[in-house]
Amino acid sequence: LVPVLVKTWEGETANNTSWIIIYLHEGEQFKFAPQAGWGNDFGMSAKIIDSAGMNPSGDNNIVVGNAGWYLIKVINGEERIVEFLKPEVYLIGDCSSAGWNVDTSGLFTIPTTEKGKFVSPAFVNDAEVRMCVKLEGFEWWQTEFVVTNTGAIDYRASGGDQARVKVNAGQKCYLNFNNGSGSYK
Repeated sequence: LVPVLVKTWEGETANNTSWIIIYLHEGEQFKFAPQAGWGNDFGMSAKIIDSAGMNPSGDNNIVVGNAGWYLIKVINGEERIVEFLKPEVYLIGDCSSAGWNVDTSGLFTIPTTEKGKFVSPAFVNDAEVRMCVKLEGFEWWQTEFVVTNTGAIDYRASGGDQARVKVNAGQKCYLNFNNGSGSYK
């Protein structure tokens, strides 16, 4: 497994932090490298924080203890840290009952199977859609993403605002992190 990480918005708090939402299989093994290709890679040599019950083990590679969806936060700084979090995705902005707050009322459902989709609450207004994950030390817009009109998940990452996408009240967003796609219906 070679996960491809999303870089957080680069600023004072970025600290070489990247993240990914991914389904992991029990017994699967992986590690990270700071560049494409191997070299200077790290797995269990990093500080491992399991905040989601993944139960990692291993000598060099990280071995998955419990299958499921996870948000993996990786810091490749002076100290290397790999943290396993619940894969919580939030709807935010004028289309969300949460408004401009990262709040449980904007929380997507988390699928129970590998092929399942993350589903948002119904949009409360005709408005531009915005989504994010919550990482300690980061503002929501530093982990923001949208689904484009062509159905691709577009991460803000180190760039500016993505092209805005308008949605209609009553619709929901469906995210497929396996193939980087989504839809509004």
